[in-house]
Amino acid sequence: MPAVDANPRTVLIVGGGLSGSLLALRAIENAENCVVLIERGGALGRGVAYGACDPGHLLNVPLFRMEVGLTPSFHDWLAVNRPSELNTDDGAEKDSFVTRRSFGDYVEEITEREVLAGRLTRVRGNVVEIGRNGRPYVLLQDGRTLQGTHVVIATGNLPPKTPRFRDEGVLDSRAFIPDPWDLTRDRLPAKTGTVLLIGAGLTMADVALRLSRQGHTGPIIALSRRGLLPNRHAHGGQWRNAFETKTAGPIEAFRLLKREAREAAAQGVPWQRVIDAMRPSLASLWISWSQDERRRFLRHCRTIWDVHRHRMPGSVAAGIDRLLETGQLQVWAGRVEGLVRTATGARVALRRRGTRESVEIEVDTIINCTGPRSSFDDLNEPAFIRLKEHGLLVADELGLGVKTFGCAVVDRYGSPSDWLFAIGPLTRPEWWEITAVPEISAQSHYLANGLGSAGRNTLLRGFVDLGAGI
Repeated sequence: MPAVDANPRTVLIVGGGLSGSLLALRAIENAENCVVLIERGGALGRGVAYGACDPGHLLNVPLFRMEVGLTPSFHDWLAVNRPSELNTDDGAEKDSFVTRRSFGDYVEEITEREVLAGRLTRVRGNVVEIGRNGRPYVLLQDGRTLQGTHVVIATGNLPPKTPRFRDEGVLDSRAFIPDPWDLTRDRLPAKTGTVLLIGAGLTMADVALRLSRQGHTGPIIALSRRGLLPNRHAHGGQWRNAFETKTAGPIEAFRLLKREAREAAAQGVPWQRVIDAMRPSLASLWISWSQDERRRFLRHCRTIWDVHRHRMPGSVAAGIDRLLETGQLQVWAGRVEGLVRTATGARVALRRRGTRESVEIEVDTIINCTGPRSSFDDLNEPAFIRLKEHGLLVADELGLGVKTFGCAVVDRYGSPSDWLFAIGPLTRPEWWEITAVPEISAQSHYLANGLGSAGRNTLLRGFVDLGAGI
């Protein structure tokens, strides 16, 4: 492996999923940069979202929003490699909902191309320590130490957090699957058994349809606090960004969205365009809120926001509708109160929303579909532990990720680092909506062009410049 500390500007990127790979591809555009991409797995550019999926899993946004400025474009790559995916009921290729696997293949191919050309250094290993001893460094589990001038944490979406309730050993048994994206064949539930899915969002939809495609015929119960399913995408129409020149607190913002949605409906424009149009202003809106306002939003509005913002493609929604119509899938509002192991799985005590008494059901398998973990208060990843112990990284109070300012990691004294940065979902406390491809693409541009030296407002303008409807 070539020396990685010989260049006066060496960027060590920890994590080779989408966030890390996009940043690496941006950073190598500057010939003065030496870029090292560190990934524990075998594939680059995929991460969980585009790696741990089967051929039936679709992207949740249309094709034209997945363009990230690479050559060839995603559309052109599909036209050559997967032309059958370029179709839609509306006849417009840009509105196609293509497979997640294809997008992962696309980013991986381009990233590997740069590795083979020698413009990008790829290191495969598990990072156990990040620190600064004269120069920033990364220590790998196998003992190798990589030195550089900057370190960027790009670990992407973390596995879901295991729910907390009285379980009497069920959560440690084969009856419980803590991570649906680690669903291997020997852990699949019995085809006729009852499956309980904890959560009713997009992860639940993917898992339910995956079970159905694999021949599962038993009952599937999706349980969440409110029992709300994600809405579906709609094509057509344009709308203004009602937040382009104004800020508002959470309650006022929701009222404004409702008024805009009613006005759009009166003009024959789907309400989905109202939310799409205001997305470039989300980061500015979030930053303008106080900590108490953010806390109120998360407590009272987050679920409603999520089911309208994170939507299902039409074909996915149709598949869920079929499972609901046949009765194989049931969606319950409520919460688990306790679990007891049985010979075939578990007995679940749960309380339905609006009732005072709990009921018990027998299930074969329980799958955690609560979505990616964001809290860092009790995360036991070695690299993060050491950073926290030295006060170089601080988890935010709302359990959304780590504290940053302009993507620079903030230490225990509130000072942004001049060498340690973060990208992607880790930075949610600062930006809120930073898990989708357009926002991550803007963030990678921002970091690659100076690693935060341009100031946070540069990235805020970048979000706005992405345009309505992203």
